[in-house]
Amino acid sequence: MEAVPLEEVQNCVVKLRSNPQRRKNQVYVGCGAGFGGDRPMAALKLLERVEELNYIVLECLAERTLADRYQVMLSGGKGFDPRVKEWLSMLLPLALDREVCIITNMGAIDPPGAQKEILDLASSLGLEITVAVAYESSISENSVLWNESMGVAEGRSTYLGAAPIVHCLENYKPHVVITSRVADAALFLAPMVYELGWNWNDFEKLAQGTLASHLLECGCQLTGGYFMHPGDAYRDFSFEQLRDLSLPYAEVSYKGEVCVGKAKGSGGLLSYSTCAEQLLYEVGDPANYITPDLVRSSYISSPL
Repeated sequence: MEAVPLEEVQNCVVKLRSNPQRRKNQVYVGCGAGFGGDRPMAALKLLERVEELNYIVLECLAERTLADRYQVMLSGGKGFDPRVKEWLSMLLPLALDREVCIITNMGAIDPPGAQKEILDLASSLGLEITVAVAYESSISENSVLWNESMGVAEGRSTYLGAAPIVHCLENYKPHVVITSRVADAALFLAPMVYELGWNWNDFEKLAQGTLASHLLECGCQLTGGYFMHPGDAYRDFSFEQLRDLSLPYAEVSYKGEVCVGKAKGSGGLLSYSTCAEQLLYEVGDPANYITPDLVRSSYISSPL
């Protein structure tokens, strides 16, 4: 078992990568979870069915779940997602066998605690793994503040980008990367940057990678999970198609070409319309999608 040392601290200024190497001509990145209550069995199905996968991302953290972790931690509980053991016990054996790296933000307020939990789990399963962590290091003793005027405890965190995850992949070659609050799209963008040899000034490629990442980040929303509207001629499909929804994955080339997919033979729907709907989800201004890594300017020329 190997825990990556936690002493390395860097500021938030993103530096150009030094001589980045292209490790693959295309990388396959899958979404194993799109929200805190997602099901690990769906991630396992994706891992089993899509043999090309290189990475699977578990996106399980948002403002609500982050606030929950703050409150639990103040009461002496775990600052990381308590389901991390359940998830990894199901995914780790096959992921290691397939050489698929797991990236997740289930570290929440306490990524080092989650790192230890995963290493203990791997030891109990007889697995040899390396677990890296990427998280915000507060300038104060902890990330919980006491607001005297309101008489309540407050939490704070920063949306990190893809750079600290790329740093982990580049320097430690981990089997698992666990993070604190990282922008959802950045979790998916990081392995693209690392594997395809992109640099932080390759803006067109980063923009394409961010587009792919935003499509993936909400899981089954891309594959028809909230697209069906009975009676709507354009959004009506059978309930049978919802019985075996597949989580999505993307094939991304070093040139920035993107192809999204779902497991062969699965239900749901993946189409121009489901992609267009997801592209507009939670972006504020669709023409300028702001992330910690770049602002993705886009324009959809035809309606849903």
